[in-house]
Amino acid sequence: MNRLDRYFLAQLFGPFGFFALVIAGILWLAQALPLIDNVIESGQSGLVFLEITSYLVPKVLMVALPIAALSAALYALNKLYSESELVVMMTAGQSPMALARPVAIFGTIAMILMTVVTLFLVPASQTRLGQRLADFRSDFAKTLIREGQFIHPASGITLFIRDTSKQGEMAGLFLSDRRDESNPVVYTARKALLLQDDTSVRIVMFDGNIQRLPIGTTQLSSVYFDQFTYDIGGLLASPDRGNRTPFARYVPELLWPDEDVLASDYYKRGAYLAEANHKLVMPLSALLLPLVALGAILAGGFRRGGFMGRVMGAIGIGLFIQAGIGVSKSLVQGNGDLFWIMYLPPLIGLIIALLLLYKAGRMPRRHRRKA
Repeated sequence: MNRLDRYFLAQLFGPFGFFALVIAGILWLAQALPLIDNVIESGQSGLVFLEITSYLVPKVLMVALPIAALSAALYALNKLYSESELVVMMTAGQSPMALARPVAIFGTIAMILMTVVTLFLVPASQTRLGQRLADFRSDFAKTLIREGQFIHPASGITLFIRDTSKQGEMAGLFLSDRRDESNPVVYTARKALLLQDDTSVRIVMFDGNIQRLPIGTTQLSSVYFDQFTYDIGGLLASPDRGNRTPFARYVPELLWPDEDVLASDYYKRGAYLAEANHKLVMPLSALLLPLVALGAILAGGFRRGGFMGRVMGAIGIGLFIQAGIGVSKSLVQGNGDLFWIMYLPPLIGLIIALLLLYKAGRMPRRHRRKA
């Protein structure tokens, strides 16, 4: 690597870090906001929220890095060309293919980062995130025993507790069950206990009553009881920790699932193959998009009026490649035998980049022949 290549790379890495940070930050914020409810309902602290949302970083980087690589290449190349530095390089004998060398090195580094993120960090972080969210949902004592607050542990369920004790006893319990809109039920009790074991979660009520007022009637039925047990395990059952989504699995698990996965009702061959090949294809886009940007900037020659048209063209090609990967993934999910079509968008992108660089390389010779 000569001094010119190092200078070119320095011009690329600065914008790449900036765009990656900005894009990842926006995506991280959009992904983190829905998790606030889970953390607040389980009574966790701000540090736990930061821990949970940190597991989203690899997921957003998987999307942000290719976009940042394209944006950095367009910004740096447009800047160098506008300030005539690229013109000087080409006048000194640097061909478009020679200029593509530092861009290819930059793309290769971005591709390596993407490979680490997609093949290792994303499955590990998503698995850990699922485990932590399952821990929150299974911590029923913290979720339910909150005095003086109306909480909604499930759709149609409203729970209010006037007072609690350190021993887990509840006083002044109110429970409304409106899951069946035609037959709402209200439970009240002077005191109650929350009992939890490995198989179920129950609220045992003492000295209370059950009131029913079916829709369409004006007759209120009321039943008094000394002790009544309300099973809420089905409402708040924690998710199956062993049932990880394809996105949270490593590529070998997706390509060669074990017997337990194959025997489960959740296994879909197309979904597993689509996710495996998606994780393998995405790093290629981080390599190709900077080359597309270089070809788009150089192919039209020097223009004093700017390169906005070429920038928009490079963005359009980048969107085509990324959208093509997404569309082909959807097709593979329906038919796993079509997994090979996921490699067509990167191949088309490579052909476009090479054609643009070839066109840029022919322009000086054509101009010399005219002279």
